[in-house]
Amino acid sequence: MSTDEVPLGAREAQELLDGLPVVACLAGSMDYMKEVRDRCLAAGIPAMVVAPAPGRG
Repeated sequence: MSTDEVPLGAREAQELLDGLPVVACLAGSMDYMKEVRDRCLAAGIPAMVVAPAPGRG
């Protein structure tokens, strides 16, 4: 991580993504998706993980 990159928190990422088009990642375990989210946040990249809607996954 460079000195100008600041880790994001989950709430801050959600606020940054609110109202924007997002890309769904539907393959992988929930643990893997959380790991990817945590790596993105640590690099300053907004990311979030949510469970699929009932009957949709």
